[in-house]
Amino acid sequence: MRLRRLLSQPTGAVDWAAVVRRAQGHRTAALLRFNLARAGALDGLPPPERARLEQESHEWAARHLAYLSEAARLIAALAANSITAIPLKGAALMLGGYYPQAGLRAAIDLDLLVEPGQLDRAERIVSECGYVEVGEPNRARARQRLPNELNDLPPRRGPSGLILELHRRAFHNTYCGRDFGFAEMRGLATRRPTTVGTTLLLPAAEDLCLHLVHHTMVDLQSTQLILRTLADLYFIAQCEPGVSERLQQRADEVGLGRAARLASKALRLVAGGTLEELEGLPSSSEVALLLDTALLESPGPLAEAARLFEYFDLRRRPFAKLGNLLALVFTSRQHLAQLYDAPATGRIYAHYLRRPFDLLRKVNWASLAPANLSRIVKLRKIARGREKAVGSKQ
Repeated sequence: MRLRRLLSQPTGAVDWAAVVRRAQGHRTAALLRFNLARAGALDGLPPPERARLEQESHEWAARHLAYLSEAARLIAALAANSITAIPLKGAALMLGGYYPQAGLRAAIDLDLLVEPGQLDRAERIVSECGYVEVGEPNRARARQRLPNELNDLPPRRGPSGLILELHRRAFHNTYCGRDFGFAEMRGLATRRPTTVGTTLLLPAAEDLCLHLVHHTMVDLQSTQLILRTLADLYFIAQCEPGVSERLQQRADEVGLGRAARLASKALRLVAGGTLEELEGLPSSSEVALLLDTALLESPGPLAEAARLFEYFDLRRRPFAKLGNLLALVFTSRQHLAQLYDAPATGRIYAHYLRRPFDLLRKVNWASLAPANLSRIVKLRKIARGREKAVGSKQ
């Protein structure tokens, strides 16, 4: 209905070139075309934009089939060596057949959750399958990284160009100190028929939803994918009745109840709200904050500011945060040698004098604009699960 109303407006009222460009950035172009076609409105687009959507849809459909084939190959290779791998994000959505058509769910990375004690063996097996680390292996000490950066191993690129990420946990909730790892996912996961014709272990729908919410709405490193996550939640709910209630229960257990409630509110508005409801949304509401964040033209500065915010926010676990900051400067000798391409001899310690200045030069100070920091503080309050609203209205 909203699409038909938009298309019925005078020529030029909708900048369809901008709409398609934004949809490509949010990786929802194929989904946009699908909904336009379903509404009988695709022919109302200008020919260049319609052609771009057609091309995007065909490309993602082809990638979808290649992605599924590779996911099944890797999971089978790991299983042959007695290693259980649980697919996450796009892999779980595609294998589970949640979307009604190939290519509607765009995905570049293949995410597999593996029991931490089996990660070393899993790395050797995926290496034998042709996957190599992207860039130089990072030998930095683990403690100098933020908890959310330790969820997965360094990415690997396969022979087809697909990026693989092996996860040791679905996420670490900094705010309640709770890991959500293999044991939690395995507890509710079930073996089900998949779209590749085999039976595989897939995560419970509520766990998959929670992982997606955390990835884009709590971690803040992928805010440009919030709209795609809302689409994920919508299609999962279409296939799994009652998943919204189970998601909320699971989220409450791990301290992310408020974030899950916000995702559900935003989904209801985006999926069923009118244009008047969308345009009349109070700017002080949490839903407006989330959707405004989702539609940022340049999400990169926000992600960088969020990472810096985590390092310098000493209100929670201050000693651990100070340890992270000190470890950034006083890193290991092996890591220092790697950074400055120098032999790991006694002379390498002279580079510790350069290290603080090099770190400061890497900071994008523009990302620390007051508007960015204000947005991060508000979103962090939601992630911490406080019941007090960001604004006066929800």
